[in-house]
Amino acid sequence: MTDRGAGEPVLLITGWTISSAVFDPVADLYLPHVRVVAYDHRGAGRSAPWPAPVSMAMLAADAARVLDDRGIGSAHVAGLSMGAAVALELAIRMPHRVKSLVLIGGGAGGPAAPRAGVRAVAGTFGTVLSDSLRHRHAWPAAALFSTRFRDERPDKVAQYMPYFARHRAPPWMTGWQLLAAACFGRRGSLDRVRSPTLVLHGGNDVMAPVAGAHLLADGIPGAELHVVPEAGHAVPLEQPAESAQLLLDWVRRHAGTEPPTPRRLDVIGERLTRPFCLQAGTLRNTWDAAAAAASRLGCR
Repeated sequence: MTDRGAGEPVLLITGWTISSAVFDPVADLYLPHVRVVAYDHRGAGRSAPWPAPVSMAMLAADAARVLDDRGIGSAHVAGLSMGAAVALELAIRMPHRVKSLVLIGGGAGGPAAPRAGVRAVAGTFGTVLSDSLRHRHAWPAAALFSTRFRDERPDKVAQYMPYFARHRAPPWMTGWQLLAAACFGRRGSLDRVRSPTLVLHGGNDVMAPVAGAHLLADGIPGAELHVVPEAGHAVPLEQPAESAQLLLDWVRRHAGTEPPTPRRLDVIGERLTRPFCLQAGTLRNTWDAAAAAASRLGCR
């Protein structure tokens, strides 16, 4: 758990299998201006072991629990990669906890989510494999950073990569988080987001194509989209100064935002439905896939 700085609280939510140590190299850019709170997902990183499946709803409830533990009623919530899905789920299920929302390298999930082309995926996988063999341990830089950044700033890549390896999730939790991501689909719920939302994305992101960012910005009422043209997936690390300035300006703009007061029935409904979110997400995604297939067949 990280809780440093003073001012408006900013909750940072990390991504798939990665501990919140990934934010450490750039934390000092934020600390003079805001209160930074970061944590590791349940069963991963420095959190207590967890042997069972998880869902995005459970991880969102964990985020709310982190705020409770720090005495924070609501915060500006920024999620990176899978953390963006957790942040989005939190904004949908518990809007009273979110003063504003920043979705970085994320997407709405589901079978209709934009995917990178086969050639791009194969090329990235091949580079990751060859780099890992050359370094003699996992080296997923090609999936995280743009080609230009890796070519021009190999020193920075070498500085950042150890942070991705710190406190990694155990194999079973890697699988559970992957299942949670596979069962996550919120494309049809984006209009329920009431928090001011900034969508931040790298234009050369090979893990989450930029089309997904446009989908988020188009679906969330009033959302603002900022694409960093030549950045990859890990935008806050590849473009630290620009990313920090964007987030800090965003927080200043929305410092006075008051989230809606929760209705008792909504709070009860959230708690009652939370245990069934993997199943509900599977049903949503199955329905969306069937509808998309029917639409394609109808067009032929």
